Formats: sequence, structure tokens, C-alpha cells
Amino acid sequence: MLGPVELADAAGHAVGIPSSRERTLLAALASRPGQVTSTDALIEMIWGGKAPASAEHAVHVHVSSLRKLLGGSPSALVTRRPGYMLQLEAGQLDAERFEDLATRGRAVLATGDATRASSLLGEALALWRGPAFADVEWERFAEPEVRRLEEMRLAAAEDQIEAALRGPLGVAVLADLEHMVAAEPMRERRWGLLMLCLYRSGRQAEALRRFQDMRRLLIDELGIEPSRRLWELEAQILRQDPALDADTGAALPTRTTPATRFTLVGEAHLAYQVIGSGPTDLVLVPGVTGHLEVRWEEPALAAFYRRLATTARLVLFDKRGTGMSDREGGMPAVDEQVDDVLGIMDAVGSDRAVLLGILDGAAIALLTAAAHPDRIAGVITFAAFPVFAADDYPHGSPAALDMMRAVATGDLDMGQAAAAWAPSRREDPEFVRWLERYVRMGAGVGGSAAIVHRIGQIDIRPVLPEVHVPVLALHRRDDQVVVAENAQWLADHLPMASVSLLAGHDSLLWAGDIDGPATEIERFIASLGNDARRT
Repeated sequence: MLGPVELADAAGHAVGIPSSRERTLLAALASRPGQVTSTDALIEMIWGGKAPASAEHAVHVHVSSLRKLLGGSPSALVTRRPGYMLQLEAGQLDAERFEDLATRGRAVLATGDATRASSLLGEALALWRGPAFADVEWERFAEPEVRRLEEMRLAAAEDQIEAALRGPLGVAVLADLEHMVAAEPMRERRWGLLMLCLYRSGRQAEALRRFQDMRRLLIDELGIEPSRRLWELEAQILRQDPALDADTGAALPTRTTPATRFTLVGEAHLAYQVIGSGPTDLVLVPGVTGHLEVRWEEPALAAFYRRLATTARLVLFDKRGTGMSDREGGMPAVDEQVDDVLGIMDAVGSDRAVLLGILDGAAIALLTAAAHPDRIAGVITFAAFPVFAADDYPHGSPAALDMMRAVATGDLDMGQAAAAWAPSRREDPEFVRWLERYVRMGAGVGGSAAIVHRIGQIDIRPVLPEVHVPVLALHRRDDQVVVAENAQWLADHLPMASVSLLAGHDSLLWAGDIDGPATEIERFIASLGNDARRT
């Protein structure tokens, strides 16, 4: 998919696709792996409103031809009413391999291992053979996916430059940076990397001039000032901050973990942190268990937080019974945690906020919005579910609940759990070790088992019609643990909801691509306008 649409055999040799329509059919199915695409939709994707009377028969013929190219196995290209589905194993799509390598490369870069990060990022970028879906009319079926992949490619190229800047020959990338800035002048990160490279090359004055060039461009074109991070970099260059020297290993200004504070809600002290100072308050209601300070040890999660904090004042907290909040009495039922959310908002002086609820945290966020619409401007959910397992609900996850119990009691290896909940990080031993520490520090064995029991009790279906604030349901399209049908079900039963399905398989928000969900969150907050701004 990363270039002209091609098939390759096990040895990597290209397999010819006889016709452009078969290539378009394959591209359409590959852009939605694991999902059924109706025959009518495929006809529209292939012919674009100019389908002949024989189009349905032609689709069947093209499917038969593709099956032969795929080795004659019906298990890859599946017939499933009302159409077809491409069913692939992990790693069979170059786009999936790219995403995995790029995500791992960024996470490794955040740990300071520039050499390993550069290797992973180089391997990721080498998979690109040209623009995504280069030889098909992707606007008919894959425009969001193409835009997302292109954004990831640009970000990976910037990550690779940053990795090079941390090495002993970092200034050698100056010419590449000049070209990258000229190609994408609105990407501030590229200007920051260029400023840093010039500074390390002994060209301080020119680095400062480039900041002014960027500032004029942003003011003239968009009417905005550079981000705070670029102002900080300019200040560091002006004072010749030693932190910018090449031998420190730092590429751009580093940021410290925010201070942990406590507030008394009822009889429990709840731990919270605040990062950023944007005009909107974004309160993150975490899923399952966790620990405020251990969260910052995972580079991808820390990067996600910092990204959100560039556009909002981000409020993080540990739920009652978890992490650094009081654990006596364990975690209460979700409806009892509404007061905890409001207590955290009161502690930071927030009259009105947007809530971001993850997994069971989404249920808490929606209950809070239903009970207090005057305090909640909107709700964003990720991997949400109205009920985790019930006989009268078709999209439940009883097997996942059993897995969570086994993890909580130590009966299931964390590596196996990570393969299910975070498949894009399944081969990252450092991530698996961190995840085990995160769960244990979050609530311990007994506490985790009690939390799983609480999650199994969740059923917010009766309350959904009472949620009269905008809701954005985010979900990874190919999540096999909490299936994406949950997001659509929620949207269908909420008065003011929309769905955004993200590419990927991970149930953990920050395990896979974080740029896609971060962008959707930023757009949602912007769509709320002044209604979401702090008074």
C-alpha cells in the first residue's frame, strides 16, 4: 500500500495484478482489513458512480482472480454477506509494519537510545515506495487512511532527523533539514530541528534568524504565534543553554514530570497532576488501574500527554482505589466516581471541562456528563463500552474479562496479555516489563482483581439518552478485545454523538499510533468553540 498497490510472495518478489480494477478492489479491501465491505460499496469504489449493469458479476470475477493470486486460499479473501473481507495475519500489510516500526522508533527515541531509534525509523521509512495507493483512485475509499499514513511518514522522517541530531555527526543533516523545511514550511517541529542544528554548527545568529522567519510566516499565513516549545528553544539559544550541546544527547527542550498534588474528596485523598495552560480544560479519566508517576515512564504515553497539553490544560488523576490516590475501600462503582471527577475539577479551579474517558473511564465520563451537563462541555471516549459482558448485548467481551482476571491474579503472563491488548508492542520487552510494573503499582494483586469485578458490573445503557453534550467515540478499527462495534452502538444511543474509527489493533490508546487520536481530540475540542473554554 505504501506506493503502487502490489502483492508480494514470501520471498518478497512482486506478483503481477492483471487489471486496474482488481488492483482497486484489492486496495479497497486492504484499506479495511478484517472488515466486511459490501458489494455495492465495492462497485462504487471501483467505478465511481459509472458502474455498468454487469458490475456485480464483474466484482465476483475479480474476487475469484484475486483469490488465485493470493494462493487460492479462501481464508485470505473471505466472502461474508453482504460482501467481502480481507483477512490477514499480523505484518502482512506494509502499512501495518511501517506503523509498528515507526511507533517503536519514536518510543525508543524518547528513552534516549538514538542509535536503535534511527535503525527502527530507517527500516520503517524504507518500506515506502512512493505515495500511498499511488496507482488507484484512493479518494473513493481510503482518503482518511492515506492522510493518516502520510502524516505518520512525515513524523517518522522528523523523528529520524532528531535521532541523527543526538549522534556525534548530527550537524551533517543540515542540508536535509533545509530541504524538509522548504517542503513543509508549516511544520514547526522542522524549524525547531533546523534551529538546533544551526546552533550546534556554531551559527547561533542564523538559528535565531530562522526563528524570526518562521514567526513571520505563521503570522502572515495563519495569524498565529509559534508554539511555546519554539519560544523556549529560542530562549535557550539566546542564553547558550548547555542543555542544547550535542554531547548532552538532548535534541529539543526537555520537559519534567509535573508535580503530583492531592485533594480531599469525601473521605479519600485523590492524586492529580496538571500540565499545560491552554484555554480548555481536558480531564483524562483513566481506564482500569494505573499510577500517575509510573505513567510518565512510558515514552509514548508521556509524548501523548505532552501533545494534548499543547492545546489544553490537561488534568490527570488516579481513580479512587488506584495508584497514588487512597486505596482504602478499593475502587467504588462507576456511578459513585462522578463526585471524584467533579472534586478533581474543583481542585484545579475548573468550572467546565471536556472529559476524555478511556475503557471503563468512558463510562464514568458519560455518567458525569449526564448528571452535570453544566460542568461538562463534551466527552471523548476511547475503547468505550456500555456494558462489558451481558447476555442481551451483542458486542460484549466476556473472554477479555476472563483475561483481565487472570492478569490481576498473576495466572496469565503479561506478555500474553500485552499481545492481546497492545499487539503493536508485543515484541517490545521493555514495554511489557513496564506494563507489568504499571499494573502492579496501580492496585496490586487484590486491588486489581476487585477492579476487574467492578468493570464486569458496568452497565450504563439506561443513562445514555440523558447525555445531552457532544460526544466523540474513538475506537481502533481492528481492536479484537473491545470490538469497534461498541463505538457505533454508543453513538446510536447517545443524542449528540459521532464516531471516529482509527487504524490499528491496540486496545491501549498509547500503545499504537498516538498522532491519529491526538489529532481527533484536538479537532473535537476546537469544534466546541467558546463553550469549552475556561471562564
